[in-house]
Amino acid sequence: MRNLALAAVFGVGLLAGGVAAAEQYTDPAGRLTFNAPSGWRVQPRGAGGQTAVLAFNPTNDCYFFGADNPNTANSSAEAAMNTRDPIPAEAWVTYASPIRDFFEGSPATLVSQTVDTSGAWPVQRAELRGPSKTVYGAVLIRPGVEIRAFCAGANLAAAYDSIFSSLAHPNDAAWQQAAQQQSSEREAHNAEVAAQQVQQEQQSESAAQQEEPPAERRRRSGRGVGRRD
Repeated sequence: MRNLALAAVFGVGLLAGGVAAAEQYTDPAGRLTFNAPSGWRVQPRGAGGQTAVLAFNPTNDCYFFGADNPNTANSSAEAAMNTRDPIPAEAWVTYASPIRDFFEGSPATLVSQTVDTSGAWPVQRAELRGPSKTVYGAVLIRPGVEIRAFCAGANLAAAYDSIFSSLAHPNDAAWQQAAQQQSSEREAHNAEVAAQQVQQEQQSESAAQQEEPPAERRRRSGRGVGRRD
């Protein structure tokens, strides 16, 4: 059933793969990493040039997908880290509905969505409803890549917090460094521009004072000075 669900998502046959217990899974194609809870089994699957991974135990199922996104391939790391607006509701429906194990061929219903900004990278979170399951999802945006995860089995979103918080891209550390450098360079540039503006204003004021008639300059400089009769 799980294999059929993954095939439905990508519309292609699945490559054979072993089942292994894992604490951390790193996609050989370099699209995602995550930590599976102890005792869960992980089944990596190849599908149409994208990443598809199933992790499960007797009561929970999680599907992980790494999809190339040409629309953000030229985005900066800083821009990706600052993507804090909720993704469109229809995107959640499009991403989740093909998982037949969860939605049984029916469109997913988006119940709620939030954006978790507590970490370095924003995590899109959502609760979705199928004919017989409540499904919890996460989407992470990276330059040129989207990471998606959907889990069901538990009745509380918090049951999957540790899994969703472990989602990452293998290049995250380099991207974070690049984003910090971009931010520092922008702050330094803004400070330089502000200093130049102050200097220009001071020069303009000085030039205006020099153009004043001598009598006016004497009057201005003599303001507030006491007079003796």
